Amino acid sequence: MEVEYLRALAEERFVDLEPGALTYLRGLAEGFGPEEAEEVKSIEAEVGHDVEAIVRFLKSRLRSNGFFNTSVWVHAGLTSEDVNSTAFSLSLKAVNEKVLVPELERFCAELAEVAWRERATPMLARTHGRPAVPTTLGRELAYHAMRTLEWIERLRGFRMPGKLSGAIGSYAGLREFLGERTLGFVERFLRSLGLEPVLVTKQVLPADRYSIYLHHLASLSMALTDLARDLWLLSMLGYVELRPTRVGSSTMPQKQNPVEAENAEGNFELAANLLSFVANRLQTTRLQRDLSDSTLRRNVAVGIAHLLIGVRQLRRFLGRVSFDAKAMEEDLRKHEEVLAEAVQLRFRRHGFDVIDELRSMLSSGLSLRDAVGDLCRKYGLTPDQVMPSDPLEYTGLSVEIAEKVYREVMRRTGLKVGEAGGGGVEGEAA
Repeated sequence: MEVEYLRALAEERFVDLEPGALTYLRGLAEGFGPEEAEEVKSIEAEVGHDVEAIVRFLKSRLRSNGFFNTSVWVHAGLTSEDVNSTAFSLSLKAVNEKVLVPELERFCAELAEVAWRERATPMLARTHGRPAVPTTLGRELAYHAMRTLEWIERLRGFRMPGKLSGAIGSYAGLREFLGERTLGFVERFLRSLGLEPVLVTKQVLPADRYSIYLHHLASLSMALTDLARDLWLLSMLGYVELRPTRVGSSTMPQKQNPVEAENAEGNFELAANLLSFVANRLQTTRLQRDLSDSTLRRNVAVGIAHLLIGVRQLRRFLGRVSFDAKAMEEDLRKHEEVLAEAVQLRFRRHGFDVIDELRSMLSSGLSLRDAVGDLCRKYGLTPDQVMPSDPLEYTGLSVEIAEKVYREVMRRTGLKVGEAGGGGVEGEAA
């Protein structure tokens, strides 16, 4: 940040730097490593201020290499929070664009590929934990893939904020040598870094844009918690087969556990709670500045790390599991009553509203087939007119939804079949 600031001042001819000074500074920034960090930390131990330590480090390096005039302009007109907030935004921008969004895109595409493969795999849906109506596994997974895709699009291209407004937000320091061109320079400089200029500030940026971004991550984390729990429940119901990869129990030789889904759930919840707390707390600062937000911001990386760990755990889980279509179909066929919705709707198509009668019959313990027989005799219809011959008939648009979501995910992420890491799919989707 300090080097880029000097670059901008020189390019707009506010300051004159010695030939070769910027090249040297850029090399210093690009080659900054543990040795240089130790030097800065030793200065900080002496002066008790992180940004001042950076300033002294840069001035010392410049002077020792003969760039005395350039050293005069290091940090000129800035306050430490101009540097810290801009550096923080650049760090968030980098992790969002280079790490988080690409990881989410790969995961989303892998999930969509599984949804495509299982698009016609019949499954018993449950509402309130109880049998509801038939669905397909692909549609259920496609729901989560589409939800993830929408969060990706909220994150992709998110504009982080930046500010260069001085010790209290009055621009007094910059105006001393930039004059009437101060605000124009600030806007151009921040936009050159890919940041959104915030012109009205205290010493600190208003945290609104940070908070929006962190709340996005917290809400995404809870959406992925929902997926982790659904995958765990599918395992509990016996629909998931786990490829052995490790010891499942110290005492039960048969055990293979959905540990990746469980670990993902814990990491997502931790990320959601940490990031939402920081997002809310950053909204306050006493008068023009206090340091309580500084230590909180250092934990944003912790929250993002837990989110990333959770995503990678789910990717491992998807790579480890297969789904037992036979077990799902058998479970569905055990619950013929889930066709009751179809029955009452088909009666309506013939002009008869039997929902209350059907509800009463089923509540009394009568089977759906017997209840349909009684109602058909009463209204002069035959069972084949009102009852699907197979539960697999009554899955609505489940297959089409899974197909559509797959195509949307691949189109919007720009990934091709197989690039997600899930092995690709064959047939019409390709």
